[in-house]
Amino acid sequence: MSTENATLAAPATILDSLGSGILALDLESRILFVNSALARRLKIDQDACVGQPAANLFVSITAGVPQQHTPLYRLHTLLNSPRIQSREVQCTDGAQIIHLREDGGPLRDSSGQLVGRLFAYHDLSWEKTVDQMKSDFISIASHELRTPMTSIKGAIDLILSGCTGGASAETIELLSVARSASERMIRLINDLLDLSKIEAGQMGLKLAPLDLARTAERALRSLRPLAAADEISLVLTPPPSIPLVNVDGDRIEQVVTNLLSNAMKYSPAKGHVAVELWADERWVYCSVADQGSGIPEHDLDRIFGKFQQAGSPLRGAGTGLGLAITRALVLEHGGKIWAESRVGQGARFIFCLPVPPASGT
Repeated sequence: MSTENATLAAPATILDSLGSGILALDLESRILFVNSALARRLKIDQDACVGQPAANLFVSITAGVPQQHTPLYRLHTLLNSPRIQSREVQCTDGAQIIHLREDGGPLRDSSGQLVGRLFAYHDLSWEKTVDQMKSDFISIASHELRTPMTSIKGAIDLILSGCTGGASAETIELLSVARSASERMIRLINDLLDLSKIEAGQMGLKLAPLDLARTAERALRSLRPLAAADEISLVLTPPPSIPLVNVDGDRIEQVVTNLLSNAMKYSPAKGHVAVELWADERWVYCSVADQGSGIPEHDLDRIFGKFQQAGSPLRGAGTGLGLAITRALVLEHGGKIWAESRVGQGARFIFCLPVPPASGT
């Protein structure tokens, strides 16, 4: 092979040597290149794919994916985006579900002209297996811990109520501390069990038409005594007429309550937490804004993870699972949730729920 031919072959050879999958598409979403790692992982013919519409390829790959694993290929939205986007995708090789992290960016020629899109795929199968093992362990451990913790709290409550006779002031103080700690442990256990049920698809939502404004009002009423004790005002902007959403009312009230509690936790004394509702043709939105110290931009996605907190709360450390559960519940309803913030200017959490087809017409 000549030096010139070796030079021309080098880029493809290098890409074929990578362990991660590589896919290049043109502006018409036709396949320009598939490296051998992706071809092997998805059990496809590397050469036969070239020139074929990517939609055909990925429809065949995702055909066996269970309904709850919606195929997530959206080339039309990515081709015109100038920045790199990363997300998790699920597909199948015909035998098993494959979890991949997809990083997509623009593909340009030597003159800088946009000619397509380049994707890199990193196999997440091992990470998913380990994560499932951790979730199973947490679920089993939480089940085993809940009963003895409930018994411990019950025994402490009986002693403090005087049923077993009098106790010294020092004993009562120590038992009060123990009761508070046991209540926090029970909350943590219940949060872990809730999260395990959601992740396992066993939440069992009871869907019914719901007025999100009334749900927000109920959540505010339940938290106003706690907010007043910390000199925090809770304000609900009277919403315009918004359509009903088809959701599990108890779980969506839990979402609003979690967001309000989180906002109160980071709000200064004499601050206020503002709740706002609105809708468009496709979504009903709810936002909860605080006047806290704000969240750094690099933490805006991380805060929805398990046991994650951005900054130090002003009161009540919590379990670190509230936002993870909130996000999981919103996604379980087919909704979206995100955070907006600037350091020193508070934070705003927004979630939206789909408008049922009949309501959106």
